[in-house]
Amino acid sequence: MKPEEMRYCSTGEVHLDFHGSTYVGLKYLLDHFGMEAVDEVLTNTAEKVYKSIYERLQRGDSSELICHWRYYLEREKCDFTLTENPDGTAVLELRECPALRQLAKEKIDDRPLICHATEKMNSVWCEGSPFEIVVEHQEKGCRQTLRFK
Repeated sequence: MKPEEMRYCSTGEVHLDFHGSTYVGLKYLLDHFGMEAVDEVLTNTAEKVYKSIYERLQRGDSSELICHWRYYLEREKCDFTLTENPDGTAVLELRECPALRQLAKEKIDDRPLICHATEKMNSVWCEGSPFEIVVEHQEKGCRQTLRFK
């Protein structure tokens, strides 16, 4: 899949504090309404904002998720490797996570919440699909393995 074929493909200037503002919103929800509210927002985001990724994964098509990973990580000038396999599985080696990098610049040390957001989105996308995404945390990033269940 090409980036221009994705449903959600911003092309303007990269919003450098997307991750910081996302964190602030999640932290507010957590502090005032609890983890259930955080998960409700993340579930709706995965299913509705990233609707086409969700629907394709449900049909066994990982092409848009893989395209999304590559497109946005390249735009954010991340240190990563994305290995795609012919069967639709993939391994994303994220040596420096852009969200963790931005939070560190803002002196915010709350990796669990921002990583929870990634893991929840992945979980929602894969629920009911033939895929799962296994996340292994590393010092500044993670390894995400998209594989068949």
